[in-house]
Amino acid sequence: MTHRVSYYPKSVKVTLRALLLAGLLSLGLVPSLSIFGVLHVETVAAKPMPAIESAWVAMQAQIAFDALDAASELSAIKQRDVASRLIKSIAVIVAEHLEISNKELERAWLQSDHTRQKVLFAALTQLGVPYKTNADQPGKALDCSALIKFAWSGAGVNMPRGSAQQFAFSERIKSSEVRLGDLAWYPGHISMSLGLENIVIQAPASGRNVEVHQIDESRVNWIRWADPTA
Repeated sequence: MTHRVSYYPKSVKVTLRALLLAGLLSLGLVPSLSIFGVLHVETVAAKPMPAIESAWVAMQAQIAFDALDAASELSAIKQRDVASRLIKSIAVIVAEHLEISNKELERAWLQSDHTRQKVLFAALTQLGVPYKTNADQPGKALDCSALIKFAWSGAGVNMPRGSAQQFAFSERIKSSEVRLGDLAWYPGHISMSLGLENIVIQAPASGRNVEVHQIDESRVNWIRWADPTA
């Protein structure tokens, strides 16, 4: 998988939005702004996936990504056939861990297009990789925005570094419009939708690893969603 590092902003507007968000964050002002609907930031506990399971999912995701990459010249129908078997087996493990419906998760992944499936598999290859502040070393250590950058680079989308910059790069969408691969942002953190409501993959915090996660109900109203392809 090629790890792309170049980034060219969509427009001056993107750059200005990123600078504004970064400036507000540095001043500690964003959490109090009513436009974001955020009052404060707190840590939400998450149940880690057993190491043997996360390693298995990461391995299967790499196989699936490589298969889709090799099938890029095939029709959309044939591309779906290539990924369907692996999607089903991975969805069972992820859904069981999150205590959600594996059929609904499988359906969301199968109905997504080739690009977003590649983003999914790229992200899942990093499951279990340790979080480290400011780290951008796929397979070794990542922070939250490095995971997003890596996942979307697998589909040829060059994302900037930094959670605020990635949110500014993307187009704001409603929670009802969220698809697989869309971004879930609140000040200081960013994660990626797994295609079902409030189900994400993220590099969360020091002492934890890249994980699949169900956003806590107390945090749902803080989240702002964005589409990197819009």
